[in-house]
Amino acid sequence: MERLVNDLRLMHPSSNIWLVGHSLGGALASLLGSTYGFPAVAFESPGERLAAHRLHLPLPPVQNSTVPPVPVTHVYHSGDPIPQGTCTGFGSPCAQAGFALETHCHLGKSIVFDTVGKLGWRVGVRKHIIRDVITKILEIDGVEWEEGRDVPLARAEEDCVDCFKWEFGHFKDDSGEDSPYQG
Repeated sequence: MERLVNDLRLMHPSSNIWLVGHSLGGALASLLGSTYGFPAVAFESPGERLAAHRLHLPLPPVQNSTVPPVPVTHVYHSGDPIPQGTCTGFGSPCAQAGFALETHCHLGKSIVFDTVGKLGWRVGVRKHIIRDVITKILEIDGVEWEEGRDVPLARAEEDCVDCFKWEFGHFKDDSGEDSPYQG
């Protein structure tokens, strides 16, 4: 990846490189942007702050905040369970597909549209469609998302705790060998 980034910078030295993605692509854009200092916009991505720390990505030092100062903006809405880390549980579509999304802490700042409160949407994975974000949220007029604002403020997710029930560390596997996973 480092070679690709260096090649891009060499081939386009005066260009501003932005990374943009949706869902998992948004999480990857955020992680790459955080690592290499590129501005990134992530639409409806799962929380990636835990992954950044577990992968030991080189993030800027935390200053007057609990969140590293990275050039990342997340955009999502309250009707989508995936960026909120609530696509879990036995009956959820995520569990039925063989995974659970419990991470909800994002790097950078987040713009969260309250579609449940302002538009009456129900929370569900069917609202995890980028087309809906564009046509039913960003392009609509007449909604005051926050007092006096057409777009909510971008805010850092301070004091966010991911996967509070999980235990991280080195545990012995069945053969007695060290394993980075509990199990």
